[in-house]
Amino acid sequence: MKSKSSQAKYANADVLVVGSTGLIGGAFLNLMRNDPSAGNILALTRRAIPHLEKTRHIQQAIIDFYNLAACGHLIAARTLVCTLGTTIKKAGSKEKFRQVDYQLPMDVASYATKNGCEKLILISAVGADANSSVFYNKVKGELERDIQELSFQAVHIIRPSLLMGDREEFRLGEEIGKRLIQPFSFLIPDKFKPVHADVIAGKINSLLSDNRQGVYVYEGKQIYQ
Repeated sequence: MKSKSSQAKYANADVLVVGSTGLIGGAFLNLMRNDPSAGNILALTRRAIPHLEKTRHIQQAIIDFYNLAACGHLIAARTLVCTLGTTIKKAGSKEKFRQVDYQLPMDVASYATKNGCEKLILISAVGADANSSVFYNKVKGELERDIQELSFQAVHIIRPSLLMGDREEFRLGEEIGKRLIQPFSFLIPDKFKPVHADVIAGKINSLLSDNRQGVYVYEGKQIYQ
């Protein structure tokens, strides 16, 4: 049962962030630490983020993402920023990967729209395509497709390629990819070039004040604009 005290504590969130301890979610929250212009931010997280504990306009709610029914009342803000994502290797199986990269974002987004959320900023991936024969791309594409069926007034989808930044865990495949790509980056189409998490964080921040309605997709150079 949700308590009245928890409802009151988190009632005034303007921006809701899920995926707060990941590379992009963490970069966005770090960017906003000294910038209260977006209003009150609520980070839903599986564990506390110590360096944000004294930031007055950023609150944290530690939740069990596999029991959203117990905290559905917290999934409420004008804007939802969804940066949830993993890898098949880290998840342990295709089924568990789909749970994190499709089902959890869909469930969170569903609660958000039921609670009046107007805008979604979703981190997807270059190559996302519901009809792809590549499992990763297919799951990302299915999420993009199905999330647009919810009642958001605006959906902004950011599709980065390889991500750069300081991860908590080491991803060998990403590191190899970066090293192979770097010497030939001038030959690679823009949408496939590695992009730093701080750049994506800046893009998310710029979209917070975007009042357009509809569905918008950003990849390549569009992420930098």
